[in-house]
Amino acid sequence: MLTTKEQSNQELFLSLLVFSLVITVLVTAVAWYFNFVGWTTVTQNIFLALTAIITLLTLVILIGALGVFWPALPRKVSFLAAPTKLVITYLLPLTVFLGKFFGFNKLEVQNSFVEVNNQFVESGYLAVRSDQVLLLLPHCIQDHECEYRITNDLNNCRRCGKCQVTEMLEFRDSYGINVAVATGGTLARRLVKELRPEVILAVACERDLTSGIQDVYPLPVIGLINIRPEGPCVNTLVDLNRLNMALKNTLELTKVE
Repeated sequence: MLTTKEQSNQELFLSLLVFSLVITVLVTAVAWYFNFVGWTTVTQNIFLALTAIITLLTLVILIGALGVFWPALPRKVSFLAAPTKLVITYLLPLTVFLGKFFGFNKLEVQNSFVEVNNQFVESGYLAVRSDQVLLLLPHCIQDHECEYRITNDLNNCRRCGKCQVTEMLEFRDSYGINVAVATGGTLARRLVKELRPEVILAVACERDLTSGIQDVYPLPVIGLINIRPEGPCVNTLVDLNRLNMALKNTLELTKVE
């Protein structure tokens, strides 16, 4: 069940997506218009081919938009999954541009994008085994003064309780999932390649989540935007209740036997 705040966050991205779709359709209509206003034969044939390609892409985008506005559809109609994911992933730059044009902060649009992506993923990629789930954490979730660094090995943590790494290890031990820390996009992609998860739960800021979701497409990612009481990249937190709910909704079994 979505909270009022989550619904409001999603509405921003969906509204900007509507404008993006309108622009896409208008570009397609203009392209067809120019096919009938007196080009030379060769030029008209070239432009006709380009227009046909644009039209095909527009149709795919419009079909994919159905899955964005009705997230349950891709699970019921399998061919909708791919075009829906294309819309979510590749129309983001245009929605960010439109958001700036209408006076929205880039982080607001990215936050909205993550919420829409989560709804799409959680409606269609559920019930996997615990060993197929990767919980990917940022290094800044660890207390910045801790001498036992966890970047290379989570087991270096002494579970003192000064940061939420203790809870992350408890999730790992309780659910049997994979948990790893990434210091950047390159390391995150390497971890994904090595562990080959079916679903990723990623904790990060809006920017890193947005780029990460795009980087690992079509692998499903549930994004959890971190809490930054001391500013970015220092002693960040995650909503433990939201994380626990995402794990339970994703896993085939809620406890390791």
